[in-house]
Amino acid sequence: MAKQMYTLRDIPKYETIRAHATRYPEIDPASSAACVLLLRVASDILAAIEDYLHAHKFSQGRWTVMMILYRTPDEPLNPCNLAERSGVTRATMTGLLDGLEREGLVARDPVPADRRMLQVRLTDKGRTDLGTIMPGYFKLIRQLMEGLPQPEKEGLIELLTKLGATALAHPPSPC
Repeated sequence: MAKQMYTLRDIPKYETIRAHATRYPEIDPASSAACVLLLRVASDILAAIEDYLHAHKFSQGRWTVMMILYRTPDEPLNPCNLAERSGVTRATMTGLLDGLEREGLVARDPVPADRRMLQVRLTDKGRTDLGTIMPGYFKLIRQLMEGLPQPEKEGLIELLTKLGATALAHPPSPC
């Protein structure tokens, strides 16, 4: 089983959080309860996805790189672009690409106009492997979300989009 990102399993009841708000006026009980639950659910979903990928000899990082390349076949990407889009350091990206290239899933080609630069692309084997794994991956995603009817999924997309924008607008500040 995949490592849990958020390990708290004993989610505090809303009433417990509200009781702490009398001691800590900074607490908004609804915000705290929603955030803890969101983290717990997101961690469980990520663990299920990572278990699926692991069964197919993929890590989340390798999967992310291959999916970015898959969805941008006509857009040449260099390792720096891939690192930025994947949310990892350039050093991490180099390691991911080394492994993917060793397995014949991606290729790094020199850029004709500047041979010091590289472009990364999926190989035929990479596309074939993705084509084998993606149906099960998307079936798992469907199963993980089947508790919500379509209108609620669409509402969740809107809510999470708003929440994501808010999170980006308020980066963490030092104490």
